[in-house]
Amino acid sequence: MKLHILAADSGEGSARNLKNLLSVLEDTDFAVSRYTTNLNEAVSLVLSRQFDILLCINRAPEYIAAKLLRLTGGTERRIPAIILSEQDDSQRMRECFLLGAIDFLSEPIPPEDLISALSRAASVIHEQLIDSEYHAAAEEALSVLPQSEELRPILEKLSAFLQKMEHQTATVELAADYFSFNRDYFGRYFKSKFGMTFGDFYKSFQISYAKRLLETGQFKVLEVSRLLGFSTPDYFTRVFKKHTGSVPSAVRK
Repeated sequence: MKLHILAADSGEGSARNLKNLLSVLEDTDFAVSRYTTNLNEAVSLVLSRQFDILLCINRAPEYIAAKLLRLTGGTERRIPAIILSEQDDSQRMRECFLLGAIDFLSEPIPPEDLISALSRAASVIHEQLIDSEYHAAAEEALSVLPQSEELRPILEKLSAFLQKMEHQTATVELAADYFSFNRDYFGRYFKSKFGMTFGDFYKSFQISYAKRLLETGQFKVLEVSRLLGFSTPDYFTRVFKKHTGSVPSAVRK
């Protein structure tokens, strides 16, 4: 799946191959979907979340990169920004990095350096997507549990536990330890409060998380299987089909 690039330029005209450099993207996973020379339009487009990567061509006399980053800095998840500069300018480079740019490339820019910077941006997008889908799946899993004022402290603690487990697979033992209970008591306690075992709850959460990741089209079945801690892709496929009625490859866009 192509990642869509918004190219924002400080002005029309030639800048020693900066625009021509983009021709190397033809056979890659990146595509310039929009090109603008208007700062206000660039700000609006960044905030629209329609694009995956911001590529800002920073040149005299406007030097819009820092302005653009500053004006879009309040977004919760700003798209990764790469600055292409017509000159080596350490002061502007430092300012752009402080404002959140992930790379600053100065002419002459070898095509491989641009591809490398875009690959780093893709990695940032990848991690952001994993994080956002995990949190969304956790909220969804918690929302289907019984809700009451009595259960609120337990639900809040369960939510905190899921966030702590974002980069590892939760177990009944880990959950019991987090709640300061022994394993057997925690199992009975959880089922008495929510009408299901912790294992069933967590498996349902994992499948929801997996489904979200697959539907983005950005993750292969093998990668999702590894992220969720399944021992093999085949085992993941069996569990996924049991819960959803479909194999993971059918869900992936």
